[in-house]
Amino acid sequence: MMSSRKPGPLWCRLIATIVVLTPTAGLLAMAAAPAATAKAGPGKPEAKKSPAPASKAKAKVQAPPKLPERPKKVVKTPLLTPEGLDDLVKQYLATAKVATVKRTSDIEYVRRVYLDLTGKLPKPDQVRQFVYSSARDKRTRLIDQLLRSPDYAENWAHYWRDVIRFRATASNTNQVRYEDMEDWLVEKFSKNAPWDEIARGIIVATGNNDDNGAVNFALAHEVQAVEIAGEVSRIFMGVQIQCAQCHDHPTDSWKQQQFHEFAAYFAGMRRKEVVKAMPGMKAITEVSAPGKPRYTMPDKKDPSKRIFVAPKFFLDPKQEVLAPNFESIERLGLVADYVTGQDNPWFAKAFVNRIWYLMLGEAFYSPVDDIGPDRTAKAPEVLEALSTEFRNSGYNIHWLLKTILSSDTYQRQVRSTYTDTGRTPFAAVSPSRLRGDQILDSLSQILRFPVDPRPADTNAKAKDAATDKAAVSSKAMAKDLKNTVGKKKGRGPQRTRDQFNTIFAIDPSTPNEDVLGTIPQSLYLMNSPQLHNAMRGSGASMLGEVLAANPKNNRAALGEIYLRVLSREPTAKEVQVCGAYIEKVKNRREAFEDILWSLINSTEFITRR
Repeated sequence: MMSSRKPGPLWCRLIATIVVLTPTAGLLAMAAAPAATAKAGPGKPEAKKSPAPASKAKAKVQAPPKLPERPKKVVKTPLLTPEGLDDLVKQYLATAKVATVKRTSDIEYVRRVYLDLTGKLPKPDQVRQFVYSSARDKRTRLIDQLLRSPDYAENWAHYWRDVIRFRATASNTNQVRYEDMEDWLVEKFSKNAPWDEIARGIIVATGNNDDNGAVNFALAHEVQAVEIAGEVSRIFMGVQIQCAQCHDHPTDSWKQQQFHEFAAYFAGMRRKEVVKAMPGMKAITEVSAPGKPRYTMPDKKDPSKRIFVAPKFFLDPKQEVLAPNFESIERLGLVADYVTGQDNPWFAKAFVNRIWYLMLGEAFYSPVDDIGPDRTAKAPEVLEALSTEFRNSGYNIHWLLKTILSSDTYQRQVRSTYTDTGRTPFAAVSPSRLRGDQILDSLSQILRFPVDPRPADTNAKAKDAATDKAAVSSKAMAKDLKNTVGKKKGRGPQRTRDQFNTIFAIDPSTPNEDVLGTIPQSLYLMNSPQLHNAMRGSGASMLGEVLAANPKNNRAALGEIYLRVLSREPTAKEVQVCGAYIEKVKNRREAFEDILWSLINSTEFITRR
């Protein structure tokens, strides 16, 4: 029978000892027992503990969502050789029953490869050294040499700057520092950075646009998700999905929903002006990607309403939808992985198609920025092999260029590929017009005037001052261009290159057959006072030095001028015509000034051949 007296001190100490020695589970049970007993009351049966209501039950802890896993990059040694590439092209041409043209001469090859890789003409000594060399591998050696040159990196930085600039949507160009983008690209190309690294750096770029030149890509499109999405797809994959922004694509398979799912990756990017634009200096702007933005698109049924859209990559076979609670910067990283990933064949094909177009004058797909699963390629076996090996190489740009430039396909003579039965590409190299940068750099080299020297080049320019006393200054050149183009109101002074490109630059994505000369271009080459001043045949000018070095030998002087302007010796017919003109004019200096002027204004000078 249970005693009714209260427990004494000794009994309490015993209970305390038991509590200390009891395991955790037992301790919790004992702690609950007195309360239950007290609730039941003395002499009454112990009340049973009722289960907790469902609403108060502990919710299961869910693991945070993870970004979709992407395949890791795997780099392999490319197996395709220039000879293997030639075999694939020959098989394609044999099927079309088209014969190839002959291999081009050394003197044509050296000019072509210099322009293609460096954007500049070879100097007379470089032409002579190459042509007179008896080395069997001299063409391969020249390619290696030019790929390591600073001019190579600058040439390709100019090209990709124009690819971006010509389709930019930013109305205020003072907000976009294209010169800083060029510097960023120069650094990448000089290190032979893989193409996926360059593309990724542009897609995910944040920070100040003067510190990180890649940021200017987003600023060129006003940091708008729909604009950036369309240009990322066009430039890096050759797919013009931007046509589906407002409605389903009228001819291709892309849907409006797919476009906005892709654009959702770029939502949440913001810009903030750090330093305002001033005369002579563009604005410094910061681009950031904060927060977890919600992206919406117009409702098809009711355009006044907007509906939420989750990010999804339209070329992803798995069609994985990204959860909405990821940071904006994480979205950018993921979409960059999708675009540049080795499981996306269109990333490699878009780059190979552009390079082939630049080197051969014709592309597998034309226009070069309109490819994709709804298009049919010319010589698809050739494109597939080159793209696969470029992808396997880890997107090694040097490997791709060297493979193409070392092939017989690239080294053929320039001829039109039009025939009576149609046009068969790749049987010859097609002629094309030089880009604005190539024309300016060639003029600068021939006539010896500086073009926007970089601060680091100041000492080097000072050392050359003795030989460039008669050179046209960059300021004088800029003044002349302002008179030709017309000064824009409210703008600070532009760089010489920017002003020259206002007249001569063209969209690099335009097919060659659509590129035509303009009246302002012709007027500038024909009537520019500064060019005329640089072409004079006296003093320390280029022509003055040539004539002074050959005081009585008109043939030698003529050959030197042809080498400088056209990278070749004059033909027998040209020697005869020029000789007769010199005799007719009587004044030797004036006659040679006219000859130099005519060569610079020739179609051959501004044509890649």
